[in-house]
Amino acid sequence: MKKSLEQTVMAKSSKSKSGGKSWTQGLDEQQVREALQEATVDAYGEDEQHTALLTAIGDELAFPFPAQVLGEVVSVVGMEWPEDDGCGLDLVCERSGERHRIEARSVELLETLPDGHLFLAAYLNWKQRM
Repeated sequence: MKKSLEQTVMAKSSKSKSGGKSWTQGLDEQQVREALQEATVDAYGEDEQHTALLTAIGDELAFPFPAQVLGEVVSVVGMEWPEDDGCGLDLVCERSGERHRIEARSVELLETLPDGHLFLAAYLNWKQRM
């Protein structure tokens, strides 16, 4: 039975973290901090910060945009709040006419980065510190 892209990502991410360079490593850390501050300025506590970040991403991130998941080029066409992680974020990726929900940490953005990418980077930075 052929695994979906989503199942493959989940299996790989549960085994180990990628040693490769992340798209966020080339960003200006100050700009990422400013995006985080802008998104969460009135947010108190983890739940409010999560809501504020996802709202900012939904408002600012320009869909669709190209990305890579496990070496495969996909088109990120949207975002969804995850069903099983209270403080997560799923990106909706399309490949070969099929859509898959992929946890945001498993998606590598490609050049040229889309408008609003700093808010996604701010979320990933925030999530890593949790």
